[in-house]
Amino acid sequence: MNKKRALNISIASIVVLVSIFVVGRYTYVHEEHLERGEVIKKESTDHHFYVFVQPEGEGEAIELLLEDEMAWNLVQEGDLYEVAYSWYGSKEPTIEEMKQIERE
Repeated sequence: MNKKRALNISIASIVVLVSIFVVGRYTYVHEEHLERGEVIKKESTDHHFYVFVQPEGEGEAIELLLEDEMAWNLVQEGDLYEVAYSWYGSKEPTIEEMKQIERE
């Protein structure tokens, strides 16, 4: 009887730990900040506005969602921006703050 109870407690503990990990992983908010990123492309589809920002001196561009159409209209391709963005779970990275900076 003791072995069966110990097995049940072990299984329950594993299930709880895995559940906590999964929920925590999905709800954890990731935040990133680019000090200098060049906007290489803008796209809009079905009332979703995207800006493709390439970090200066680094590889691939990052596709970021900009929720405000007015702000999206102000963004210019080829300009440099300081960008703060965040995402959680399977949501798209969304721009929280975007400020144009001058080229040196």
